[in-house]
Amino acid sequence: MDFSNYVGAPKLQPWRPPPPAPPWPRWRKFLMALTAVAAIGLPLWVLYVIGQPEEIERRPAACAKALKSIGWKPPARLDEEACTEIESSIFATAWTGTFHMPRADVRDWLTGLPSRRDGPPVLSGESAPQTFFFVPPSAGRIDTVEVSVTWRGEADAVISFKTYNG
Repeated sequence: MDFSNYVGAPKLQPWRPPPPAPPWPRWRKFLMALTAVAAIGLPLWVLYVIGQPEEIERRPAACAKALKSIGWKPPARLDEEACTEIESSIFATAWTGTFHMPRADVRDWLTGLPSRRDGPPVLSGESAPQTFFFVPPSAGRIDTVEVSVTWRGEADAVISFKTYNG
């Protein structure tokens, strides 16, 4: 059926492509490239980091070395020391350990430690462990040190410590 004879029928125009878009400015090209790199690279980097095994290595160490790395002066006499250096591929080096020292020296050593959170430690005469928390002067590497004191007899004290990294 031919409708071209009817009044008001539109005349068909040949198809013409739309005019080309103006070229993008440099800043828009740079922004698009940066977005593409971030959209592809960031997820790949996250997958790479998540896929890495967390390597934790524990090895025996001298307690004097551990205390010095925390930023503390070791006591004059350390006996029966058993300290461990904990290295991780993700966190800073951590320390844990136990050592014996003369009971008479404990109060002076604890009050001489810098960066006590809530005032000087108050030691009781009980044999139950007493725990104190310190923020060591080696800021950035170790966030908190937990120190536990247990009396062993009249002349001996057992000191245990653990470091915590953010």
